[in-house]
Amino acid sequence: MDLFVLLCIGFVLGITGAMIPGPLTLFTVSETLKSNKLSGLKAILGHIIIEFVIILAILLGFQTLLTSREFLLVMSIIGGLALVVMGVLLFWNAAKMKLSSIKNYPTSAKGLVLGGVFFSAVSPGFLVWWTSIGISTLARAFLFGTVGVIILMLGHWLADVLWYGFLSYATDKGKAYLSDKLYQNILRFFSMGLVALGIRFIIFNK
Repeated sequence: MDLFVLLCIGFVLGITGAMIPGPLTLFTVSETLKSNKLSGLKAILGHIIIEFVIILAILLGFQTLLTSREFLLVMSIIGGLALVVMGVLLFWNAAKMKLSSIKNYPTSAKGLVLGGVFFSAVSPGFLVWWTSIGISTLARAFLFGTVGVIILMLGHWLADVLWYGFLSYATDKGKAYLSDKLYQNILRFFSMGLVALGIRFIIFNK
């Protein structure tokens, strides 16, 4: 296996993981609806930051903590509560949001990056992926030393950037075909999705 193959493996693993809907997907779409097409790129920057931290933790030997039942349980509950609160607030404020005045509801770049960090970190699926597939793939990449890990993650992060950039761009362009009422109903739909996902994390975390 050469470095190019390693790059391709990172990309394939990244794109298949990114395309599975989860908290970060819902966060990206809902924020893009409120803001603009750059929302996805800012959110994915936060996602990349937390992945970088996890890689360092794994390389430093903290995989036992990351895979512990107690850690995953706490993160599930925290993430679930956050999703419920975010969903309720979005549903509550949907009636006030109009496409004609969308500039009045901007999300700061810092908020989007922090959201990307948070909604990645609290997703049980994200942690399970990294403590299973992630660790085994990193082990193979490490056969090439630090360069192998860098190449693997470049492919992985390229996939993340392309997918979430596309998702945000498509969502933003779709707003041109929406009426204010439909726009508000879509926001409500995604808010209920956030609440449902949050409740799932809280209840079904065994």
